Amino acid sequence: MIVKSGLPTYLSQQQVRQLLSVITSLRDKALFSLIYFYGLRVSEASSLDRANLDLDRQKIRKLRSKNGIPGEKPLFRRLVTPLREYLASRRDDDPALFVGRQGRLGIRQIQALFRRYATLANLPPAHRHVHLLRHSIATHLLDAGEPIDFVKDHLGHRSIESTLIYARISDRRRTRAIRRLERSLEI
Repeated sequence: MIVKSGLPTYLSQQQVRQLLSVITSLRDKALFSLIYFYGLRVSEASSLDRANLDLDRQKIRKLRSKNGIPGEKPLFRRLVTPLREYLASRRDDDPALFVGRQGRLGIRQIQALFRRYATLANLPPAHRHVHLLRHSIATHLLDAGEPIDFVKDHLGHRSIESTLIYARISDRRRTRAIRRLERSLEI
């Protein structure tokens, strides 16, 4: 985890768009989109199998590491087409969802790919770690007004304590709370 002043570092939504826009590979676009939208750890993305996707029902079964809670989640609609295109482009029967020349993409391969794309997207050197996508979606969900318990479930955290750090960096959420407080004060 990248921590600045005790808080996790994250990408803005613009930086996420910038990152995804430089990726031309169907596989890599699907990979990093899934990591971002579902807040996956690299190990979780690496361990995904084709069987974890049900494109007809638009569901994904996520495996969680670090004692996280696994679960089936709705598939973001914007991911269905890129995933279908990626899977249609494959010429192998490997059960792994994301494969390279020698089978399942490993953690280090995914990290190296991310660094390459982050560099192409001109992200600052401190923002070239794949785990930032997990921090980013958590922050973006809170900024969008989602409750902390939804973010906890989305990230697969067992304890709300693991999720609360994102509430300390969500500017929009904090700003809305301050504005509500200002309106209610009679001073």
